[in-house]
Amino acid sequence: MDFIKKLLQTNQERGRASIQITVENDFNLPDYEPDMIKLIDRKGSARIHETRVEPDQVIVNGALLFQALYKCTESGNICSLQGDVPFTETIHMEGVQETDQLVLQSSMDDLTLGMINSRKLNVRALIELHVADQMEQQIELPCGIENNTVQTLYEQQKMLQLLTQKKDICRIHSEILLPSNRPNISKLLWQCVQLRGLDSRIRSGEIELSGELLVNILYRSEEDEKQIQCMETTVALHERISCSVCDPETIFKLVPVQVQLEVTPATDEDGENRVLMLEGTLDFYLRVWREENLQILQDAYSLLDELVLEREPVSLQSLLVKNDSKFKVADQLQIENQPAEILQLCASVGEIFIEDSRIVPDGIEAEGILKVRMLYITASDDMPIGIAEGVIPFSRQIEAEGIHPDDTFELSAGIDQLTVILADNSQADIKAVIGLDAIVFRRQHNSMITGISQQPVDLEQYEKQPGIAGYIVKAGDRLWDIAKEHHTTVSDVMQMNQLSSEHVSRGDKLLIVKQMGIQTNVLDNYP
Repeated sequence: MDFIKKLLQTNQERGRASIQITVENDFNLPDYEPDMIKLIDRKGSARIHETRVEPDQVIVNGALLFQALYKCTESGNICSLQGDVPFTETIHMEGVQETDQLVLQSSMDDLTLGMINSRKLNVRALIELHVADQMEQQIELPCGIENNTVQTLYEQQKMLQLLTQKKDICRIHSEILLPSNRPNISKLLWQCVQLRGLDSRIRSGEIELSGELLVNILYRSEEDEKQIQCMETTVALHERISCSVCDPETIFKLVPVQVQLEVTPATDEDGENRVLMLEGTLDFYLRVWREENLQILQDAYSLLDELVLEREPVSLQSLLVKNDSKFKVADQLQIENQPAEILQLCASVGEIFIEDSRIVPDGIEAEGILKVRMLYITASDDMPIGIAEGVIPFSRQIEAEGIHPDDTFELSAGIDQLTVILADNSQADIKAVIGLDAIVFRRQHNSMITGISQQPVDLEQYEKQPGIAGYIVKAGDRLWDIAKEHHTTVSDVMQMNQLSSEHVSRGDKLLIVKQMGIQTNVLDNYP
């Protein structure tokens, strides 16, 4: 018996793995850099270069990138250096195949730089690697039967049709001009580029990204090599990502997996170092779905034959809710061991870490921390640069009405705004706006009809059924089940009992007449 089928493209997370690795190595200062007296500050990130999939394992090649500020022996100046420590790690994932679509995200929990001697550093960091195996699959859903003598039961279900899932890169390029009251750049000592308030909106044929890039630099000026200059500025981010399947009716999830942004000094039209070239990439993972209302065949029977339904379990996905929320946190950062007056705040760096997330009644509970690091200039000639750091814990419930423990969700976090104001020489006031983006999927575990075969009716059992019967509806009864059990049709039961709809209630009394359509078929099968 032939089906009318609908092809559904879907994705399911087949597996997930997370590991922590320690990346450590010694780093020698280049010959052209002066000796170190004291380390002042450090900054780092994990960068993934290549992901290779082999049966049951994922091989990750990457590097720990670090940046350091230190006091050097050269007249006590502030110097800087950059370096990297490569690493290769194997993540075991049972069942993963080369053709699978993997999403790899990395984060650095801790970075420690230690002086071994004036020419050598020990670099050590704890890096977390998170891998999710997003498997694509095609499911043929039975949406009808090409036989008008068969009684059929359908159910309307809202499902997600996967239109695309891909990894892509958004390239960012911008030029920043130094303000006229700033001296020319002699050497760039320290830089930090932070992505703030990333927002994505879907358009016809594209996705629009907006936000801002907060740029902080520390440099030596050409006018006075000993004079340290700092500057903070913002660059508007407005990029368009081509996506042919996108339109305002589709649903999407864009997850940044790696941000690589760097600032390099360049000359202007007069040949002076007054230009900063901001270049880099935003690596992201994109999925786009369309919600479809599908009529799925749930049951069938015939008055002429006995139908044997073949079924297989299938898990289908629907959208429960997509919720983007924002909330505020505030605290004070203590500045300890600071003997000299703070003259100027150079930069405030913030990082968000979600430490735990779980389903609660009508929502998702997320717990995490906001790490804040502050770089400032002091009045001390001996140590003109100082740092302070602190942690602000937070807990937030994201609304997701109707969520069940069996539902799955994805949660991403980012900093929309971060403001640090010096209250006095010993503390700073911190205010931040944090964004939490959640998408919740409902898994519908169905027993899908995959085949129907016909066989002769059990004549003895058929003859035992009365031709006319009275029936009192029990709790949970459907008119479909009553008609199927008594070898008749829903429309005949409704007509016989003058029902205006298929709805019946407990205690209703029905008169049921068995259909005799089987007799012709019985004679054909039993000569």
